[in-house]
Amino acid sequence: MNYEITLNCRSKECTQIGLLNTDLIVNMPLSIVIPEDSVCEMSVVSAEIPLSFYNISAALQNNLFQYYVNINPSLQSFTIPDGNYTVDTLMVVINSFSSLHFVMTYSDTYNKFFITLTPIISDFIILYDGDKYWQQIYGVFNNQLILYPSGYLNGVVNLASVHSLQVRTSLNTGSTISTSNPNSNVCQKIPLQTNCNGIIIHNFNNYIQKSYIKSGSIKTFSLQITEQNNKLIDLLGCVYEISFLFKIIKVESHITEEQKLSRKERLALKPTIPPPIEVQPIEPPIESTIEPAIEPVQEITLSDIANELLLI
Repeated sequence: MNYEITLNCRSKECTQIGLLNTDLIVNMPLSIVIPEDSVCEMSVVSAEIPLSFYNISAALQNNLFQYYVNINPSLQSFTIPDGNYTVDTLMVVINSFSSLHFVMTYSDTYNKFFITLTPIISDFIILYDGDKYWQQIYGVFNNQLILYPSGYLNGVVNLASVHSLQVRTSLNTGSTISTSNPNSNVCQKIPLQTNCNGIIIHNFNNYIQKSYIKSGSIKTFSLQITEQNNKLIDLLGCVYEISFLFKIIKVESHITEEQKLSRKERLALKPTIPPPIEVQPIEPPIESTIEPAIEPVQEITLSDIANELLLI
């Protein structure tokens, strides 16, 4: 029999694992048992998540600015305080560092940052590293060298650091793959369709992703909300709601009882009977076709007998 169960999950009623409330353990009030002849179809049918996270933060690992200069071989590193920045507010923070070797400005025409070096600096270098997410904000997508007096960073500014929210659970069973993972645990990707301080809403108007669980029971599972780089989102303590729909679907079988019995008989172990020993028939002796030689019998006449008597 097919039936459905909807789980309305509130973040403040779940068990928080770490420092962020986007890393939870969900304990259901009852177990969902999946019969042997059925599968469970799971989907995220609705979500209401505040867009309260910052576009630059330690949680997103993009709150740094690092470079090298010719007068000091060591890496120069500055930490940007967590916040929701625009181009103007970000430039104000960077230019406020006292030991800075440059002044940063912005071009509206090119959507790029412009670096003006101080007189004692001849070389300004940024070494590209794809795992350093802060470089995506400033448009650094390869090694950057700026010679005195000034120059543009080579890429455009991208302060939209979070592209989408990804709901991840421990219940996913290989229904989703990605270009980096053949067995992704993402059960729903939610696009950002609102601005800061708004509510991210997911419902049936969006694409509903489905995952299938084949056996067992569901009582407890982990729940995470990350961005596209698998970094946990820091909602700054704001609560959110997610609704899961579990459908128990009976799998129709087209195999008859006779076919099942026949299959069981084929798979059953049977004693091995040795093959019968073949008895070779005894062949009769081969008869010779060569006839024995017969000497002719000499005929005796009366005269021969008389001659024999005279000799006696």
